[in-house]
Amino acid sequence: MPSFPSRALVALLALVAPAVLAQVPAKALVQRYQATITPAELAGHLYVYADDFLAGRDTGAPGQRFAALYLAGQYQTMGVAPRGSGTAASPHALDGYLQPFALEQSTLRSLTVTATRGGATLLASTIRPDSTAGAVLVPAYGSVADASPARLVFVGRADDAAALAELPLDGSFALLLPGTAADPSDQAATQAHLATLGTRGVRGVVLAVAPVAAALAPQADRAFRGGRLALPEADGAAAEPGRLPAILLTGADVADQLLAGVGRTIAGADASPVDTGVMLAIAADRETRTVQTENVVAVVPGSDLADEFVIVSAHLDHIGVEDAAPGGDGINNGADDDGSGTVALLEIAEAFQQAREAGHGPRRSVLFLHVTGEEKGLLGSEYFADREPLVPLAQTVADLNIDMIGRHDPTYEGAASPYVYILGAELISADIDAVNTRVNAETRLGLDLSKRFNSADDPNQFFRRSDHWNFGKHGIPFIFYFTGTHEDYHQPGDEAAKIDYDRMATIARLVFGTAWEIANADARPAVSGTGFN
Repeated sequence: MPSFPSRALVALLALVAPAVLAQVPAKALVQRYQATITPAELAGHLYVYADDFLAGRDTGAPGQRFAALYLAGQYQTMGVAPRGSGTAASPHALDGYLQPFALEQSTLRSLTVTATRGGATLLASTIRPDSTAGAVLVPAYGSVADASPARLVFVGRADDAAALAELPLDGSFALLLPGTAADPSDQAATQAHLATLGTRGVRGVVLAVAPVAAALAPQADRAFRGGRLALPEADGAAAEPGRLPAILLTGADVADQLLAGVGRTIAGADASPVDTGVMLAIAADRETRTVQTENVVAVVPGSDLADEFVIVSAHLDHIGVEDAAPGGDGINNGADDDGSGTVALLEIAEAFQQAREAGHGPRRSVLFLHVTGEEKGLLGSEYFADREPLVPLAQTVADLNIDMIGRHDPTYEGAASPYVYILGAELISADIDAVNTRVNAETRLGLDLSKRFNSADDPNQFFRRSDHWNFGKHGIPFIFYFTGTHEDYHQPGDEAAKIDYDRMATIARLVFGTAWEIANADARPAVSGTGFN
């Protein structure tokens, strides 16, 4: 049996050990703590987090509340500090990790649309839960509070947006066609058109979408059955561009009736803007209730730059339970979307906490942010960024957002190699893109850092469909880590048994290494891009 060292030797070792550790090369330290992120630990979390018991973690539902408490409990066990806005009632309470807030759930009882020209009625349609197959469908966004008639202005497609400058739009409804003349399915062009209309005082939009009405029909059904969740309107707030109140026309004949007075059709060659001479009124009968939900927030405090923050984010919610045949599975477990990103945050936080306890804590604080309501319109990240930032946004140097890193995109072009899609990295700051690339190379992760969907023109619009969006709009540099959709996207088949845990661990190690480099750099990432549109 070896003898115990003398007290003098113990004292000497206590003095020497920190100096020896301080000399460990930075790359070796990154690799040491990257290695603590393992496939087995990720799987251990995810098989619990994506279990049927959580019933798909629908925003505000008991399963989502359980998910939030599970995450808070894990952070408490790891010793990672709380940074929520909840009040801890006891030393062992989890409320300190939570950022509670309220949403409004608006459920539609009926919608009545009336259009007149010169006193003659062109359209009078009321739809209810049992009659959604009428001429009008309800979209997934917006509501109409003012039922008084207003002018209907035909604003064409996105190609024609420049011609709107001379046409008064304030207080009117805008009838528009989707996309561009060359590509009616161009979602980016439609969103840009809506954003332009949102700056012109338009009360709402009427989108003539006859060719794709069948695909949009489920939106009407959800509006009646499940309602729409949204943040309550801030006092005096204007409608957010791109979220204008809207209805969808499902028949070309209806749109043509509205345009007949100016000699147009929606299939015609002339799509230039014109006042239709139609007065439109939309009356919505809604039932509204309050839904309580919460983000989860934890932090590994920094040292000399502790008042600056690197945020690592993922969404904790999913889409809940859907109707299923007797004996069938209707639970949308969301193992990949976004259980994969959620549990990756836990492992990354644990690696940072272990480093801190060993005397290698980050210079900047690293905030771990699990947001709710992403599936309902990025609501949790919007609340954090716009309503109650728990850290100063001006002192937030980057957001590394993880949403779906557990499965394989069947259309990935380099199927033989491990990969991750990198979106937005160089948009605001080329620095974080360079750091991310360097970490992948220097720590020999071997990931193909694909930029396949890294474009505002991508028809999938992955660019704007996760929580980094609400940080980027404030000029905060971001990276969105993503591995693409698959056959189980938003389906009950998105289960923990189908996850590639080895590659998921490799991606989580990349995120950790990038966060480590940003948190310990002398300078924050420089804003060098053209900005966030």
